[in-house]
Amino acid sequence: MQYEARHYPAFPSLVSSFDLKDHPCEETVIEMIETWERTGDHVLVHEGQSSYITGDEMFLNDKRLVDLWKTIQECCDQYCNESGIDYTLISTSWFNTLYEKGSVTPHRHERSVISGAYYPKVDPNSSPIIFESPLQPYFMNMNNIRQTQYNTYNLDFQPQDGLLVLFPSWMRHSVPANQTEKRYTISFNTIRRDDREHFQTIRDYRVEQHESSDPEPKV
Repeated sequence: MQYEARHYPAFPSLVSSFDLKDHPCEETVIEMIETWERTGDHVLVHEGQSSYITGDEMFLNDKRLVDLWKTIQECCDQYCNESGIDYTLISTSWFNTLYEKGSVTPHRHERSVISGAYYPKVDPNSSPIIFESPLQPYFMNMNNIRQTQYNTYNLDFQPQDGLLVLFPSWMRHSVPANQTEKRYTISFNTIRRDDREHFQTIRDYRVEQHESSDPEPKV
């Protein structure tokens, strides 16, 4: 006798993607990255460069990129709404460039709620971003005979021009050795929007003016 079964994807994690190709700020972002002063490798970024290493973690706060900031923030709002969590606000951002043989060591983003990767320019067949299942250590006695959503160890996203990927900041991810010349990424973190008042450098450009419009402090 065949009995009816009901299957439940217990404790799923949300990763979302958005197509931002041909965004009005796309060419500006590419120009900024390509004319940035050489930074050298970051501890996590090998054979590439990262504005993070210079202490510049406010890349998206550049006045030229305000429209891109707003677009990405709206995508973050959609992610929060879908996952049922409190709204977040972009807090820090930086760019990474991977050249041929460049890679990114597995890591997670501390002190952040959700994180993201936006790819303004990537050569075809550039290396994917690979997310790791946090459940893998507990699959110690399973013999997988086919891949399903219940036994998958990794989730890969092949980058392409304009792709934006959002994910929970605790989720470990990495990039294997790249085989192309150009792979540009804008990475960013977020805070809870309700914590905004505790951070002077974080603004919501949808309702606040850009800091370049602030009056000069009196001496």
